[in-house]
Amino acid sequence: MDSTRDQLLAHIVDHGGATVADLCESLGLADATVRRHLDRLQIDGLLTMRDVRQATGRPYRMYEATAVGVTRERDHSAELATRLLGQMKQGHSDVDDVARGLADAIVAEHRNEVSARDMPARIAETVAVLKTEGILDGWESTEQGFLLLNHACPYLSAADTSDCVCESDRLAIEELVGAAVQQVGSVVQGDGVCEYIVMMPESSGPEISGPDSAATKTDPNTRENSRDEKG
Repeated sequence: MDSTRDQLLAHIVDHGGATVADLCESLGLADATVRRHLDRLQIDGLLTMRDVRQATGRPYRMYEATAVGVTRERDHSAELATRLLGQMKQGHSDVDDVARGLADAIVAEHRNEVSARDMPARIAETVAVLKTEGILDGWESTEQGFLLLNHACPYLSAADTSDCVCESDRLAIEELVGAAVQQVGSVVQGDGVCEYIVMMPESSGPEISGPDSAATKTDPNTRENSRDEKG
């Protein structure tokens, strides 16, 4: 596929949708160029377009990736299959054990890439490494705590069959961040985006332990959300 179309599709998948104006500004492309490529992506079945009505003014057009488009841009089923085979070789059959095993495999591959002790910096590192897995693509600081986001499921068919893979992603995020993580939104459940809240330990302040430390296993019931500036 044309590299410009690749960029357009990637941006739309990463952000859960985009307007022509968004794409022109983000990618530095002319309006006519963007529209031409969007038309081609729609013909190829990778995008859909819908009109979004506003309280005032004219509706605007939002372009979103289809399931085929998401798979084209962000499909990690092969990696999941390899890790599942590894769990089978280890004799794991219980769903909880498989979820933990999948998470451990992800953490083992990336633990050396997450080293910051300041929470915002650590979250930024975690999002960066898990973006390569298709598990996360953004984060923000809110009044409820740190919100981690993923706009496209990396293995939609598998996640639609079992929540085991969703739980393994949550566990991997929790281990790399070093704090309790709660999933509050799911693409598979129709929420449009997977959302995870990171809950800071009540007594530890902004510095936290890494994924190898027992300190990361604090009971989630003893934690409370904190508010920090976005990194």
